[in-house]
Amino acid sequence: MSAWYGIRPLAFDPHAKDQSSVSRDHIVSHNPSNGITFVSGGKWTTWREMAQDTVQTLLRKNKELRRKAGPSISYDTPLVGCGKTKFFPRGYHENMAVRLSQEFDLAYDVAQHLVRNYGTRAAEVLSYVEPESIKGSRSGLYKHYPRLYEGAAATTGYPYLEAEVRYAVEKEYAVSPADILARRTRLAFLNSTAAKLALPRVVEIMGDHFGWDSSRRAAETRQAERVLNSDFAGPAPDKSKASMRTACVADVKATFDKIDAMRRGYLTKEGIKAAADELGFPLRGQPLVKAMAEMDSEGRGQVTFPQFLAWWNSSEESNAIKEELMKERAISFFEKR
Repeated sequence: MSAWYGIRPLAFDPHAKDQSSVSRDHIVSHNPSNGITFVSGGKWTTWREMAQDTVQTLLRKNKELRRKAGPSISYDTPLVGCGKTKFFPRGYHENMAVRLSQEFDLAYDVAQHLVRNYGTRAAEVLSYVEPESIKGSRSGLYKHYPRLYEGAAATTGYPYLEAEVRYAVEKEYAVSPADILARRTRLAFLNSTAAKLALPRVVEIMGDHFGWDSSRRAAETRQAERVLNSDFAGPAPDKSKASMRTACVADVKATFDKIDAMRRGYLTKEGIKAAADELGFPLRGQPLVKAMAEMDSEGRGQVTFPQFLAWWNSSEESNAIKEELMKERAISFFEKR
């Protein structure tokens, strides 16, 4: 998981007569010696108010500019995502998520996420979903739109959709996978492991859009991994006596790559068996068959790294198998004694 915090500095006006006032809000100040007006402090959520106050301060001090300028239109100009659209002709309102969910047969957590992040543009984001990728959900209550991170065995993950990647590169000038994972979706802030698992798919979508060749895709993957490892990995764990369950992502990836010596990007049943041995949880017989069935849900006989790691880290089935293996080890140990 990831954790983060922000620090907001307090601002004061160095040119004010009363120097005792310190504000949590923004300060607009005019330097009489050089004629420069500046703004300091404030918050992301008050940026338009900050701009308006700064412009009004300038107008009060410049008669010529005041004569040319018209009245402020800040209060009457909707933010992007608040204005009227074809799908939301009334503009932003509190029942948008309900309508979006009903109209597109969409899981409500996804509808809420889209409305909170895109406002009245939410329906436009859904236009970037590939129609053939929409499937029925396990519960049958709604349609399943492909998510960046599905969780183990395609269970509910975070609400970020693959369509958001396509929307970001076409409408918001996103050009790197790290930008998608850390800023456009914020997945890296919420769960750095999930972000790493989603990285291959993000690179694939962006590579198809931009026409990246294999070397460019590999370079973008390495760069995104550097960002995720340096900014979101947290302190290095104590990996002494680490098992598959407690080893960090880097350990599991190193093992996967070691077995996948040909760099095919997947492991077969024998490869999974070898990787499990390497990481201290040998799989044999029926447990191996069960593991492959859950990891390789499409039955192709190939397991990618995201599928491999997600299964071991999150699957109830994998936990049950591990418990059985540990019991077998304990019984074997005491029988030898």
